[in-house]
Amino acid sequence: MDGSAPAAFEIPPHVPAYLVRDFQFEALPGVEVDAVQAAADAVRGGPEIFYALGVRRDVGAWVVTTHDLIREVYQDAVLFSSHENANFSALVGETWALLPLEADPPHHAGWRMLLNPIFAPARMKVLEEQIEVLANQLVDKALAKGEVEFSEDFAGVYPIQIFLQMFGLPLDQTANFVDWENDLLHSLTMEGRQRGARNIIDYLRAKIIERRANPADDVISYVATAQIDGRAVNDDEALGIAILLYAAGLDTVASMLGFMFKHLAEHPADQQMLRDEPDLIPNAIEELMRAYPIVVSGRKVTRDVEFHGVQMKAGDLVTLGTMLAGRDGAEFANPDKIDLRREKVSHITFAAGPHRCVGSHLARRELRIALETWLNRVPPFRVKPGTTPVTHGIGVFGVSRLDLVWDKA
Repeated sequence: MDGSAPAAFEIPPHVPAYLVRDFQFEALPGVEVDAVQAAADAVRGGPEIFYALGVRRDVGAWVVTTHDLIREVYQDAVLFSSHENANFSALVGETWALLPLEADPPHHAGWRMLLNPIFAPARMKVLEEQIEVLANQLVDKALAKGEVEFSEDFAGVYPIQIFLQMFGLPLDQTANFVDWENDLLHSLTMEGRQRGARNIIDYLRAKIIERRANPADDVISYVATAQIDGRAVNDDEALGIAILLYAAGLDTVASMLGFMFKHLAEHPADQQMLRDEPDLIPNAIEELMRAYPIVVSGRKVTRDVEFHGVQMKAGDLVTLGTMLAGRDGAEFANPDKIDLRREKVSHITFAAGPHRCVGSHLARRELRIALETWLNRVPPFRVKPGTTPVTHGIGVFGVSRLDLVWDKA
């Protein structure tokens, strides 16, 4: 990072030049080798808060780099608004909000309460058998083949089909759903993002109308026929909820799985530790989530303020990289060392405050079942010789390619 500014970006007059950096997560040195490590390395030794040009693809924003300050921003929904955080609707010239993500308190609470029953721990336990069946089916295919491109053939199928079953969407359309998601969240062009948004919006609008007329026992029907504050949820509100769940359900767990299995493939001692001591798996998941957070989220400043010595103006954007929080040496001893026995792993990978991830119970269950199934059924696995894992840091961080092999039993 340096203090120079690309000519295409205008630095706001209240931003001092010494805090300006030419910084984009997707373009950092080493991002294709380990995107999380690249992001952590890029901010170390620099200011706790700096102004990044192009970090939000087309505009500048403040980047908060420490665990404590990121948590503080998450928890202060009055000063740091989530309104238009992702702003997917603007991609197609519309104005609906992703709910409850882009709703601020006090309105946020009602939308959050509406979704809580879908992801309650008791409901997730009912899903556990379906999750186990799918994990075993995918492992069967991998074992029959003798190797696997993990990102596409396991991580790119397992959490997505769980989500599609919950939503009541056809499994034979999985490839289309994933393509649309990749366009929306990972495309480097505005045209690609708009194409993904348009496909998703048109499809889910039609499904919401269909389920209103003929409800079924699925999440889309629940959202389409829900009530809030004594009235029916309207078309745009139902769409905002559905698209938020779609975007989260198709990408986040897949990305987490990629980093977890990449780590275990590259660190055979850690993999063997979990095989020998399966009771460590829940703690290992927390440590791996601490070490490999994947989400970059945003907020908007609601009023002029001095925030920890930095002058921010109403309307300024703030970027929160959970991977920066997870690798903060002031919060975690030896933050780049993945210690599956680390005690009291307290992370904010699922965010904090009112917008803490509503799907965290499902995510943890999916991760645990995936690890248990692989470690119980697949011999020690490693990166396929002659291949190199590839990671990315655009949108939700993830592993683009991970070829795994193992010795046949």
